Amino acid sequence: MPDLDALPGLVELRSRTQGDPRILVAVIDGTPRVDHPAFEGADVELVRGYWVNDRQDEGWSTDHATHITSVIFGQPGSAVPGLAPRARGLFIATGVDEDSAESEIGVARAIEFALSRGAQIIHCAFCHPSQTGTAQHWMTEAVRKAAAAGAVVVAPAGNNYGENWCVPSTMPEVLAVGALADDGAPMHFTNFGELYEGHAIMGPGENVLGATPNGDVKEENGTSVAAPVLTGIIAALSSALVQSGRAIAPQRVRDVLIATARPCTGSGASRCIGGAVAVDRAIAVLLDGMSIEQARQAFPDGEPAPDAPAALPVPPKVSMHPLPPHSHARHRTEEAEQPREAYKRDVRGHAGVVPADAANVEPSIRYPAQFFGIGQVNFEFPDELTRDSFANEMRVRIGDGGVDDPVQVIAYLDDHPAEARRLLWTFSINDERRFFVTGTGAFAAEVYDMLAALALGRVRGDITVASLPGWTRDNTRTTMDGTVLRELRVTSLRGVYGWRTAQVAQQSLEAVHRDALAGGVGTRNDQGQAPDAAIVAGDGTENAVLGIKESTVVSWPRLLEPATPAIVAAVVDFLNLIYFRAAQEPEVTRDRALNFSATNGYQVAAAFVDAMHDGLQFTGYRTEYSPFARVGGMCWDIVLQFNDPKRSARAPREYRMTVDIADVMPVTVGRLRRWAAL
Repeated sequence: MPDLDALPGLVELRSRTQGDPRILVAVIDGTPRVDHPAFEGADVELVRGYWVNDRQDEGWSTDHATHITSVIFGQPGSAVPGLAPRARGLFIATGVDEDSAESEIGVARAIEFALSRGAQIIHCAFCHPSQTGTAQHWMTEAVRKAAAAGAVVVAPAGNNYGENWCVPSTMPEVLAVGALADDGAPMHFTNFGELYEGHAIMGPGENVLGATPNGDVKEENGTSVAAPVLTGIIAALSSALVQSGRAIAPQRVRDVLIATARPCTGSGASRCIGGAVAVDRAIAVLLDGMSIEQARQAFPDGEPAPDAPAALPVPPKVSMHPLPPHSHARHRTEEAEQPREAYKRDVRGHAGVVPADAANVEPSIRYPAQFFGIGQVNFEFPDELTRDSFANEMRVRIGDGGVDDPVQVIAYLDDHPAEARRLLWTFSINDERRFFVTGTGAFAAEVYDMLAALALGRVRGDITVASLPGWTRDNTRTTMDGTVLRELRVTSLRGVYGWRTAQVAQQSLEAVHRDALAGGVGTRNDQGQAPDAAIVAGDGTENAVLGIKESTVVSWPRLLEPATPAIVAAVVDFLNLIYFRAAQEPEVTRDRALNFSATNGYQVAAAFVDAMHDGLQFTGYRTEYSPFARVGGMCWDIVLQFNDPKRSARAPREYRMTVDIADVMPVTVGRLRRWAAL
């Protein structure tokens, strides 16, 4: 809806109020550019969440925050007239980069900060996809605290085609906002389903005008731009109530908007959540004293779509294990519907809308992105010309032009290392080429030399996998067989390793046993010997107390027993599970943490030795955002799960490793921890 004033009742609302400074609206997003002309004269304050510390603002985050805040607070007469320009705004910068935007605990902190400043309306711009729709406990507690304080939390329902739920909009205390197209039909990507019932509404989500950081304006689509329209409407209606001498009641405004919504029109109306926002009816109920039924009669529905949902809200349905409408986890007796195809809309005639095409799709990962992958390094010739050139040079300089023999090519590179830059170095995951590798910076020559060593080691069978930390970019190259690869830049040798799984497992198990016999100190001195055991104060019991030089592994008594062949095999199987069978996306934070944990054979080995010597067997693993995150860090926990195959009543046991992925090279935080999973 390019002109929001076309929304029934919005012109009337603007004539009654421009907002009121007694209404404080908090916006949780990135860092908006408040020096944009649209904000000139606005009563807004920008604060930066203490929990994001000194993280650098990424451009996409600032773009998003500037756009949605202007929809609410854009000043009259500017290029973006906002919906509540005279209300006060509190902009809380918490999702300034990809990692912080994915942090539920960061959003929870922002909600509590907004409440501490007296915000009555809290706009949460973030939407975290989830197959369960269940928020982490700190998010749940923060939202419930907001509801108890009388504040309204507004959040987008998400743009996942109904393939996922989206947190926090699934929570019944939150007003979930779906996106309508200009023709009144649901946008093809907007989420829907039972977890949104009773606390959701649809708002304009196509071609919504907003500000950009460079001082210009642009139109955007999505539930993320529909949500601030509802936030602005709630702020304006609350302001009108205050100005008419009534109490501030944003929760009543929310409830009236849900109850007075119109049935959706257009194709796919059954995917509406709640109904289309009806500002004219809400004004009639809140400001003119009509009942909901009188408002419906005074401002009729129009012609609803045949499959339009009921406009009246129903109690939220919360099943034991709710799944999104198109979740891959659902049992299907026939082929599952492909929503991305089924919900395609005819965009002909929609000005400024580009039809869906691979060339027009923006990547979901923001670049440059940090990367830590486990796979295989190889090389190939970028084109026939380079291949022929290498054959001629090798024939002249080493007397062998066998470019099909990797050993001969690498032997040539040993004598002529600068030639390595002419090759296309590739990184494969599970034997699928995914990236081309570029050495950059002061250590570029050493990087290429190491890439050659890793490729040669794999050919000879000395190594099976390699790890590469670096940065990915959206640059691509096409191989001679037509495969498109994205660029991975490696700037140093730190974290660049190659190994064989069985060798790492055996050496790690031996190191754990050796250190346990030496007093439980999990570090080595410069001579490779165990440090002086006098730094350990303990008796070797389950509750050994460690000194200042804390061990990375406690002196658990079972670590004193050597590893059996079954334990060796189990560790090898677990590592191979991560290396070759886990769905690996090395640019995603949790996968970077998981990959790095699988290079820490020491802690993995300690967990398996302790558990299996106690009669337990490995049952699985999971990843969780860590409650032990350091200031300025971004930590994930990798949890290994074991149970007793013979005693089902015995509590399972969990071993937890914490990995900080704030830097391009992850690090392990603290020591291995364990407890019974009750």
